Amino acid sequence: MTPETLLDVLLDAARRAPGQVVVHVRGDGSEEVVTFRQLLDESLRVAGGFRAAGVAPGTCVPLLAERSEDFQPMFWGALAAGLVPVPLAPDARRVAPVWEHLGCPPVVVDAACADVAGELPGPVTVLRLDVLRECRTPAAPVTPAPDELAFLQFSSGSTGTPKGVELTHATVVANLRQINAASALCEQDVLVSWMPYFHDMGLIGTHLAPLAARARQVKIGPLSFAKNPRLWLEAADRHRATVLSAANFALALTVRRVPGHVLAGLDLSAVRLILVGAEPISATVWRDFAATMRPARLDPRAATPVYGLAEATLAVTFPPLGEVAVPVRLERAALGRGVAVDLASAGDAVEVMDVGLPVPGCSVRVTDDARRPLGDRRVGHIEVRGPQVARGYHRLPEATALSFADGWLRTGDMGFLRDGRLCVSGRHKDVLFLNGRTFHAPDMEEVASASPGLPPGSPVVVGSTDPVTGGERVVVLVPWARPPRGATAVLDLVAQRVRTALGHDDVRVLALPPSSFPRTTSGKLQRQRMRARFEAGVYRPVASSGTPAATAATGLVPGVRRHGCPRTGPASGGRRPGRRNRGPPYPARAKTCGGWCAASGAGCWGCPRSPSPTGTGSAHWAVPR
Repeated sequence: MTPETLLDVLLDAARRAPGQVVVHVRGDGSEEVVTFRQLLDESLRVAGGFRAAGVAPGTCVPLLAERSEDFQPMFWGALAAGLVPVPLAPDARRVAPVWEHLGCPPVVVDAACADVAGELPGPVTVLRLDVLRECRTPAAPVTPAPDELAFLQFSSGSTGTPKGVELTHATVVANLRQINAASALCEQDVLVSWMPYFHDMGLIGTHLAPLAARARQVKIGPLSFAKNPRLWLEAADRHRATVLSAANFALALTVRRVPGHVLAGLDLSAVRLILVGAEPISATVWRDFAATMRPARLDPRAATPVYGLAEATLAVTFPPLGEVAVPVRLERAALGRGVAVDLASAGDAVEVMDVGLPVPGCSVRVTDDARRPLGDRRVGHIEVRGPQVARGYHRLPEATALSFADGWLRTGDMGFLRDGRLCVSGRHKDVLFLNGRTFHAPDMEEVASASPGLPPGSPVVVGSTDPVTGGERVVVLVPWARPPRGATAVLDLVAQRVRTALGHDDVRVLALPPSSFPRTTSGKLQRQRMRARFEAGVYRPVASSGTPAATAATGLVPGVRRHGCPRTGPASGGRRPGRRNRGPPYPARAKTCGGWCAASGAGCWGCPRSPSPTGTGSAHWAVPR
């Protein structure tokens, strides 16, 4: 049987490989093993529970689960009942706007997430998994048409107006075929992952794709990985993993937190592929990870940078298998003019990752602002066309029209084609426009983070227009919990390095508590939120670089309001002088964002496991969505 719908994927896997397994690794190291046949049987019972509860076919139902062994029957049971599952991070602050956008439907929870549903505004119908899974199996599952809606993917940063990507059965099945063809995933593979199922790479890349290939799956909880990243590698060693998946921050976390003697005791020689995406990939982290993993006998060809986004289901490009991926070095000045020129010798370089060729049946082009195609090595907007492209955003026709036009998806990412291969330079909204040139925030963040004396962590670079002079200012925000006495000199060095790279004088550097760096549930930095907070004057830096002469005379830090100052006005929210700025309230019972905030060292509003909020703060493949 060739699957035509997503439900066919599970039915086919249970029929052709009933004894193949999904292994769920718990935080204490114990494991629960579920066969494909058992997963189907339990999912059908859950489908019977949905019918008994009277949930009408076609209803969009949010799914909140902390454990992977609970999420899977929830998801498949909803599909078998003819519902539209909506996987979400179990955080009431993020769930509430999506739930309201969907029209306040029933919410499905496992035992650990029942309290999250209780935090939602207004009356809510809560369906508990432990009740659903005890119901009678229906005579037959619902049979959807390929062009019907399969599930909704809400972007991991959906905290304001939610944008749910509508994926049909045909769209998802098409991308599963593309992924498995590009990765050569097969029944003999063993995939070990910690990525959460409310993220597209976690659900599609590490559950649906291997299920379609009938591969063995080993799933570690995101929080378990964040607390102890060696569990990921130890599970890979124990299960003789052949395929792994990770985000850039996970590579950095592994480098920092897994001791050398542990790596020397591992044998990862069976790993043929590590799919790296979900956020921008740092060339420095890439090299450090490759060097760190040598004692574990990891094949240098395994680590593979890939690109995709939720609006294209997941996968867009893959490098050919068997290559050793190395960063591409480019002339910084030429890139600022919109042209990618290779830099073979020493010089002022920008490094980006080559994320390969379009997956089978997919086309990628680069266009200017008017959507006219650009030539080879010209930087512009990345656009995608193919059978895996979503049909639009749920109940948002205007947003759909802006991103989906004439068969092409405008991704919001910037990059260029290099002999037909895609290189991603950044997000369009994260581009710095200075004196007629363009610079990308991730590149400047690399320049800043390489400054001696900085603590571990990812600086954030944002551009902002000075409201008084109208000039462009560049702000570098550095996570630093307790800066020492000499921190100002270090921050001055950061400012100087960034000024030199940009050729622009107005650069300010602020050190903020790590909890002031908001991230999405998938760990992506929210630069635009940080820029808005800077411009609103709500940051209280724990240290800062020297400021421009005009500002130094006043003693004010640019972008930071002082109480009682007639030029800056009252503090954000009208708080009285001396009162600590506690930021917005967050639900006391909110569940974890998945541990990504803890892994990155940043805070996440609503996650009790993240650092305590201080000041204003709150944790795709190759570029975030």
